[in-house]
Amino acid sequence: MPESTGWYLAGPLIAFVLVCIMAAVLRWALNRDTDSRGETLLSALDREMDEGLGLLGGQDFGLLTPAATADDDATAEEFRTLLSAAGIRATVAGARDGRLLVLVFPEELTRARRLVGQ
Repeated sequence: MPESTGWYLAGPLIAFVLVCIMAAVLRWALNRDTDSRGETLLSALDREMDEGLGLLGGQDFGLLTPAATADDDATAEEFRTLLSAAGIRATVAGARDGRLLVLVFPEELTRARRLVGQ
């Protein structure tokens, strides 16, 4: 039997080098797309999204929308219970500024705000 000459390492090594080259090309291509201020397009989109959520300090709650705010746990839980009794799914989340937010789905937002009086 002939001894191994190390060629079995060549395949994975070549694959690794090709992946590194593709990553470098992709990084170069994404950093190339800049606007007049020198800001990349991806970071510009992130900044615009944060500005759009300025009311909440840049927080994103996914599909949910704040229907009410509360300063303490008891009030937030009271709002959530009221909405649940009316058949509106609601949850409570903390905002970055310390307030508590009662979150609902957008299609139930108007009805939820009428119920909690805001």
